Amino acid sequence: MGEIATVVSVMGDDAYHEMASISLPSFLKNNVSADLFIFTDDVGKMSKLRSFGLDRVHVIDMLERFRENKDMIEDLTRKGLSEEEMRKHAEFYGHFYRQIFISSLIPIAEDYLKDKKYSHILKIDVDSYFAGGDMMLMVEEEIKKTPEADLYLIQRTNEWMCRYGKKTPGTGFTLWRKGSHFASSYVEQFAGGFQVSVLRQRENKLVCFIILDRPGYHFVYPFEKARQTNREFTREIASGFLPAYFHLFGKTILDKMKKLEEWFGDKTDKTA
Repeated sequence: MGEIATVVSVMGDDAYHEMASISLPSFLKNNVSADLFIFTDDVGKMSKLRSFGLDRVHVIDMLERFRENKDMIEDLTRKGLSEEEMRKHAEFYGHFYRQIFISSLIPIAEDYLKDKKYSHILKIDVDSYFAGGDMMLMVEEEIKKTPEADLYLIQRTNEWMCRYGKKTPGTGFTLWRKGSHFASSYVEQFAGGFQVSVLRQRENKLVCFIILDRPGYHFVYPFEKARQTNREFTREIASGFLPAYFHLFGKTILDKMKKLEEWFGDKTDKTA
């Protein structure tokens, strides 16, 4: 058991479960030191991933957690995205998105893991692919360098993070110190969506935060042409960022996952 509990939400639209069938095996095959906690509305389907190791894969009934935290769920839902905003999101991405499935993950994971022997919790997204070996060992070394931090996010200024390239970090990789003020502050300061509420913690200096600048920890939206050079993203370019967490984008997420599987799947299987 490592220091970090990795958590992910797999709920709602069938598309998320289809993504999980590629994304989560890629995480488990590469990050062989990691424990994965899957918060889901389909325990039976996700339990099949226990074939990667009964001691590393934990499947949690998120609907039961919703019932146990009814007041908090209602509060986050009331403050969250409108039905109209979620409809527009669905039109853009091609599958239906309910923000509460992600926005509730931080406090629910914090509560679920409070008595378990982890020092930190990492939230990842299921529209992703992992390749190149055990990235989580590297993340644990980052924690050792800065044990005082409550929150870790990843910079996204690299030119190949084509959609953004912004100075603000992303939140697909949100790592926090369990038992710190972060989880409760996130709920108190919740501002309509997951990303804006996490970034508020940084911008308002509500917690002690660290921005990590290694792109592979959370490589945002590859496969779009580089902003400066207009070059295409290739296997050779992707290999330069390994081990990596590739966070994908758009209506062709599954196609992009399959492309990464084609590039790195054999290597992934050898690490199992």
